[in-house]
Amino acid sequence: MSFGEQLRRYRQQRNVSLSGLHAVTYFSKSYLSRVERGLRNPERLLAELADDALGADGKLLEAWVGEYENAPPILETRSGGNTTKRRTFIKTTALAAGVGLTDGVGQPDQSAAAVARLRDALIPHAPTSADALTAASFARVVTRARRDFAAARYTELADSLAALIPVARSASDPADLATAAQVFHLTTRTLIKLSASPYAWIAAHQGEQAAHASGDIRAIGEARRDLVSLFHRAMDYGKARDITVSTAESLRPQLRSAPAPAWGAYGALMSTGAIAAARLEDRDSALGMLAEAEEAARHAPKLALSLGHVVTYKMGVSIVLGDAGSAVEHAKTIVPDEIPTSERRASYYTGVAEAYTLWGKIDRAVRALLVAEKIAPSEVSRFGPRQVIADLLHRDRHSKLSGLRALARRSGVSL
Repeated sequence: MSFGEQLRRYRQQRNVSLSGLHAVTYFSKSYLSRVERGLRNPERLLAELADDALGADGKLLEAWVGEYENAPPILETRSGGNTTKRRTFIKTTALAAGVGLTDGVGQPDQSAAAVARLRDALIPHAPTSADALTAASFARVVTRARRDFAAARYTELADSLAALIPVARSASDPADLATAAQVFHLTTRTLIKLSASPYAWIAAHQGEQAAHASGDIRAIGEARRDLVSLFHRAMDYGKARDITVSTAESLRPQLRSAPAPAWGAYGALMSTGAIAAARLEDRDSALGMLAEAEEAARHAPKLALSLGHVVTYKMGVSIVLGDAGSAVEHAKTIVPDEIPTSERRASYYTGVAEAYTLWGKIDRAVRALLVAEKIAPSEVSRFGPRQVIADLLHRDRHSKLSGLRALARRSGVSL
């Protein structure tokens, strides 16, 4: 019996529809249908996720190994669609190879090159000139950059940001300065994602200057959140919490009449500050900040801040406080597909994986990491998720658990 036939058999035995299988594997229904009919060679990742989700006890993975491990893929001839997605997935997964467990060390060549481009833009060796852009076109280009970040396309985004940084640095009127602050905010977040904290500090400093010069609430909230994130990464949790509190006090009176994106920036700031407060075992402050973030999410655009985004931080606070059960219960309160961006959906699943790891549920943790990898491979190659993978391997180093050791190899975690 072929892999596709066995997949269909297990799915039908468990009374799982193609929609249900899509929900736990993130492979499209059309892709799954073609695999079942033998029209597509499945990726190993599908075998790993489906085996766990359908309770096949390794049989689906064994079937895949026997049938496809050395077989050339069946690629569709039409352009775009799932073929393009598959190529993109393979390309992005390859970027994760070779990443070590220390911040900024052992990055893949593509990530290192992306960091170098941003570094050179932030610290130019010679005076640079920027192409003139109208305020409207500048804002449009930055909006496209935000979309790339939301899709977790960090290495590709570096090119756009490197070209935008000289434009941002030359901004002078308030509207352009607010947009410039967004450029430095995106640069800071991208460098954090690429584990390049030293350069992220430079971007954050330039972003805060632009934000305060603009007087824009959203820009100020984003710039202060970047500082909170960086102080948190530097393990100065007290400074991170205090910046959150002082910024909230100054921005809160202005929020009532603020536009929706400002609410999103405020909620993201409070969510990030809550993690720092939890690190200090300041439960009351952490929960209060999360409550404010939840309220902000009701006013903010979903792409800027959704309730699912806040839930991810609720999970993080529970994990920091050592309450894995509460973290899992928080995770159950939302439908992951309703989280509006790939970056945040993947972060949700890496949070679930960390909670299950803390709880000792290794198989469920691995499954969550595999789903995160399917959504945004670059998120699993980050420092935190790699630590979770290393922890899982340490807990059961000789395990042949479906997917864990292969995931570790793909993520560059030493076996």
